[in-house]
Amino acid sequence: MGMTGGLYRASTTEIRKLVEEPKSIEAFFEASAWAPPVREVRPKGVLGWLLKLSPVRVFENDPDAAPPPDYDRVTDRPHCDLEGVWHGLHFLFTGTAWEGDEPACYLIRGGEEIGDADELGYSVLQALSPAKVQQFSAFLHGLTREELERRFNPARMVEIEINPEHWNRTMEGNDRPLDRLLNGYDELRAFVDATADARSGAVVYVS
Repeated sequence: MGMTGGLYRASTTEIRKLVEEPKSIEAFFEASAWAPPVREVRPKGVLGWLLKLSPVRVFENDPDAAPPPDYDRVTDRPHCDLEGVWHGLHFLFTGTAWEGDEPACYLIRGGEEIGDADELGYSVLQALSPAKVQQFSAFLHGLTREELERRFNPARMVEIEINPEHWNRTMEGNDRPLDRLLNGYDELRAFVDATADARSGAVVYVS
């Protein structure tokens, strides 16, 4: 299917704005990190003269630029990119393709919807409140890698169309498909733990 999913950390204020103004979602995603602005470079000497005669323009990040006063690299909005494993993880958590009880189902459902996901170009677009992030963190801590490995069922996953091209083949470097899921679980758990510790919420997307 080529779908990807993930989570962004969000404050309660940011979540409320997104629910009230769903079309601001792209600005929310794009504003997740600060980078130095780009400036045009005008070399001196022969190179500079030659560039004046050509359509080529040279740019570089301005090394003297400083982030805005309220920017904090430590607290810059974290993001957990689950790429092609989000659906497989949902299956390991719930045993279903699109259903499941809370908080196991939070990668797909159970949060507050942000507008009409289809109209905004997403399959899933929801917000988890700080309380739900806490619940999700506790749920993930209740799982072990051994339990997830026991739940892994390639035949069933193919049957219910969870990335059917993945689960019965060897990945690059001879990694098992299960290894990708377990690595994704580790990344998700670390992200949710940190977000819970920060008393923040999260925006969950699948596109």
